[in-house]
Amino acid sequence: MSARFIPSSFASLIPQSLVPAQDALAALGGWAAPILPTRARSRWFVVACAAGVGALFAAWIAVRQVPWFGPLVADNLRRLLGAENVTLLEETLANVEDRVQHVVDHGQARGLSDSTPPELLASTATLPVKVLRSDLAPRDVGALNPAVSSADDGVWQPVAVRGSEASVLYRTIVHPDAERVYAELFVFALDLSQVELHAVAGSVEPKSPEPKVVARPGVVPADDRPRLIAAFNGGFKAEHGQFGMMVDGTELLAPRSTSCTFAALADGSLRVASWPALASEQSKLSWWRQTPGCMLEDGVLNPALRGMDSRNWGATLDGKTVIRRSAVGLSKDGHTLFVGISKSTTARALALGMQHAGAVDVAQLDVNFSFPRFLLYRDAEQAGELTAIGAVSDLLYAHDEYLGRASTRDFFYVTLR
Repeated sequence: MSARFIPSSFASLIPQSLVPAQDALAALGGWAAPILPTRARSRWFVVACAAGVGALFAAWIAVRQVPWFGPLVADNLRRLLGAENVTLLEETLANVEDRVQHVVDHGQARGLSDSTPPELLASTATLPVKVLRSDLAPRDVGALNPAVSSADDGVWQPVAVRGSEASVLYRTIVHPDAERVYAELFVFALDLSQVELHAVAGSVEPKSPEPKVVARPGVVPADDRPRLIAAFNGGFKAEHGQFGMMVDGTELLAPRSTSCTFAALADGSLRVASWPALASEQSKLSWWRQTPGCMLEDGVLNPALRGMDSRNWGATLDGKTVIRRSAVGLSKDGHTLFVGISKSTTARALALGMQHAGAVDVAQLDVNFSFPRFLLYRDAEQAGELTAIGAVSDLLYAHDEYLGRASTRDFFYVTLR
């Protein structure tokens, strides 16, 4: 007699080993409890987890490949989760990435050629370069941390620029963190007797507390493009500190007395100083942009950077956050502008690296993977057009960066005098 025809009243008398628990008809007969599809649920759980991991990995790749993706995700998450929660998430991811780098790192410091995009190497090879007189070139400083350095550390190399047979731009690499061979600082030195620096407000940032009647095209003006040689990023968004800016005679955001200020006087000379040191000269300034507190001022390291746990330069929760950062600095005589773009550095490491390169006054600009950049411009194949080339590998930018679509963030550009 088939088990499925046994009345349910006798079910309790049947040994459990003989009950066909997976028999669907028996279950309908009422004497065998249906078995939940645990295997199917487990399979779907594994698939969902794999899809989630895949999505996170795809997002991580997109953040490092698509210039606008990272900022878009961060801004949307801030609206959903709140700024502090997103900061915590960003710092957690940065710390995880840092730990992974510690594990996979092979202990070999990269030199300049290893970290230079092939297109820049190729374009530089085709342009004439005449080495400047020794009294105008930056002084080689050697390695800051010999145990994690390359042969190129602290050695200035000329960079060819369009429109000039003499080099007005030099570059070097510094490994500023003795604990991380993969922490790199690329420093670019500009001879201010031969170049001029300009500030441009973004089409959106820094936001003004009330609408300003001022044009904000967010691109390099057409009249300056024939002399354009380079450009680099500006500072934080207004919501991240309310750091002020004035450009084209218009104050977009009021100055903060505790902020470091990167400024230009009418004669083209530059200053990096705390706002109280510049306030009396405010009427003489042609533009200024504020940042967190000066990292270095008159050669003195900011007291908040003397310890390892420094929180005021883009790491509000964990002062040891290791991220990409950018900075500007001036030589003691004010004749050389230093621009630094780092990889995997703390604020303290960035400051020490800029100081080692020769800067005595230093202000940090923007941070995180998407924003810091130093770009060089080359003449495109199409007459009258320019194309941007990253001066360091892995920078995020468009080939018409600061030339085509308006930049929503502020930036600086460099022209020959």
